[in-house]
Amino acid sequence: PPTINPGSYSTPTTREFVTMINPYNEKGFELAVRIAGECPEIPFLFVESWMLDDNHRAEIERTIAPLGNATLESRTSDMKTVYGRTKILLAPSKWEEAWGRVASEAHCSGIPVVGSRRGGLPEAIGAGGVVLDYDAPLADWVATVRRLWSDKAEYDRLSAAAQLFSERPQMNPDKQFATFLDVLNNARRSGLERAA
Repeated sequence: PPTINPGSYSTPTTREFVTMINPYNEKGFELAVRIAGECPEIPFLFVESWMLDDNHRAEIERTIAPLGNATLESRTSDMKTVYGRTKILLAPSKWEEAWGRVASEAHCSGIPVVGSRRGGLPEAIGAGGVVLDYDAPLADWVATVRRLWSDKAEYDRLSAAAQLFSERPQMNPDKQFATFLDVLNNARRSGLERAA
């Protein structure tokens, strides 16, 4: 897992949006738009991460404008301002992710993730959300988002699981660095033994 400082992401949340970060097709933007279109009662927030050029930004705005329940926001260096309004993180990536960093960030605030079974994303989501096949029927994605949005007991269960998952030892930066240094020291020792 990547090294994440929980203090940079942990925040109370007003639970206003289903949020997708990095609205690129590789990251599942097309699927997220289809989900938003089927959930007009739920507000969706799309947040720039990779820099959008003017043409791409205009294309996204044209795509989401007819929905009436979707907003695009510019990138920020303070993700607490995003997670502080997020109820569910949507990560329907097509990309074979090495890891789903945004899932780990969201978990620090007890935000459940609905994401795709691609690359390392399922491992990043773990018990802190729901993993679906990217090409699962749209109805499955919609039902999962709607259930988390409206079923308080299920939301609270997954929110608590997300928070707990963020606190597992593998996510502790001190433990990560200690493990990394152990690997380096073992490699150095092995090299010294071969040289002797």
